[in-house]
Amino acid sequence: MSSPRTFRRRLLAGAAALATSAALAVGLAGPAQARDSRPLAVYQIPALGLHVSGLVVPGPYVASVIARSTGTPGEVTISAPAAPAICSGSATSSRVTVNYLNLTSGKAGEVTVKPCRNVLDPTPLDIVAETGSGQVAVSIRVTNSPLYPDAGQPSLPGAGTFLVP
Repeated sequence: MSSPRTFRRRLLAGAAALATSAALAVGLAGPAQARDSRPLAVYQIPALGLHVSGLVVPGPYVASVIARSTGTPGEVTISAPAAPAICSGSATSSRVTVNYLNLTSGKAGEVTVKPCRNVLDPTPLDIVAETGSGQVAVSIRVTNSPLYPDAGQPSLPGAGTFLVP
């Protein structure tokens, strides 16, 4: 049986450990995102491209679009991140081009993003598009880059839609 003094020490040590872990959890938590900056539901058929790994094993590259509201009405951030396996093969230098049409206002445009962070290409990973508020239809294409014209090719286009606040 332990003495009351040992029990108090263990209790204090446990309380100190709990307080320290709570302080670390609060201190390490990132800042809360703006309330209006939120992901949007994108209903889509992704674009398909060809990916060949370093072992010369072909496979599909599925390019899906992610849209987030920026907090400003009519603006969205568009990105198309790829899985790490895609970013280590032949589709690394590909780009994803998104054409959009606001079905409410008729505003149209095109943006291009790169899906892989590790590519030395000035194309952004994500981009803010001023689509206007309302229902937006998009076409999604896997496109090549000037340095690697065969990246992600051959490919089939995709399509989707999302509602911009």
